[in-house]
Amino acid sequence: MKEDLPALLRRTTRITFFFLSLGCIGFAIMPDYKSYLGGFMIGVIGGLLGSFHLAWKTSRIADNAVIGRKSRSGFGFISRAAIGVLAALVSVEMLQFNLAATAAGILAIPLVTLLLGLFTIRRPKDGHSTDERGEK
Repeated sequence: MKEDLPALLRRTTRITFFFLSLGCIGFAIMPDYKSYLGGFMIGVIGGLLGSFHLAWKTSRIADNAVIGRKSRSGFGFISRAAIGVLAALVSVEMLQFNLAATAAGILAIPLVTLLLGLFTIRRPKDGHSTDERGEK
């Protein structure tokens, strides 16, 4: 499972960039929805940072388990919640974006990561790495 984590993070990052590019296109096409699109984009960035933090903590806990050391810390919920609150504060207080759109953006990336992880588990492995892109 630990081998799948970098591939899952790369796919999550690609999907995040897709959402951000859609937001930038939306800024150009629909300037009336700037508050909603901007809030969603800031939330997506905060969600991606939270996903990176969770992956780092998971890897660290796995490394400690392999060497037999008991980890005192958990998966860092407080830190990830602080990242989300910081994204919301920057979005609402500094940039005057919509709070609901920011919250949707914060929750979108962990949901995408969950769905990607479930699809990876369900897909049968036929000897190919999940990280392989076809280059030789």
